[in-house]
Amino acid sequence: MTGKTHLSVGTAAAVCVTQPQNLSSLLLCLGTAAIGSVISDIDVTTSESRDELNKITAITVLVVAALAFAEWKWNVGIRYRFQKESSIYRLTVSFLIFLGVCTFGKNQPHRSFMHSLPALVILSGIVYGIFPDITPYFSAAMLSHMLIDMLNYKNVRILYPLKFGISLDLCHADGLVSKALFHAGMAVLTIMVLFLLYRMYFH
Repeated sequence: MTGKTHLSVGTAAAVCVTQPQNLSSLLLCLGTAAIGSVISDIDVTTSESRDELNKITAITVLVVAALAFAEWKWNVGIRYRFQKESSIYRLTVSFLIFLGVCTFGKNQPHRSFMHSLPALVILSGIVYGIFPDITPYFSAAMLSHMLIDMLNYKNVRILYPLKFGISLDLCHADGLVSKALFHAGMAVLTIMVLFLLYRMYFH
């Protein structure tokens, strides 16, 4: 599937599964899910790998900048929650370990380690060390990436390091199914965000 498909479906999945109850949680969900939904594709090994890595890096930087801006401009409570649940030391150590795991994953074949349950568990554990509140958002989005990639023709090695892989052989990565999933993800995401905002402020 294309990056934009993973982004829309993963973010929509995280919002639907977790249904954040306040604005700071919703913003954290959207930002964290955006990263979790695309992080698996740092292992792309085609000539487009540099472009994929640049996109993932850009998304990460934009998410952090957007959350920082929202906190500075509207004081949505992210800093307070971070200070209560985490620390700069935990953030630094966990982030460095996260980078180490991603560096290892980047050098593995596509749809192997970074698309596996062990990677999901490891990275989710590291994210918990960074900021426990955002772990469900990250996990739901990353899991959605793995699941919709199974629709493609190439096996997803879900139980890495075992050679066993799953492929439902239903579509090409950038075909009609990918486009349909992108539009469906965007529609569901828009509806859910509007519903949650209504429930927060008008219900």
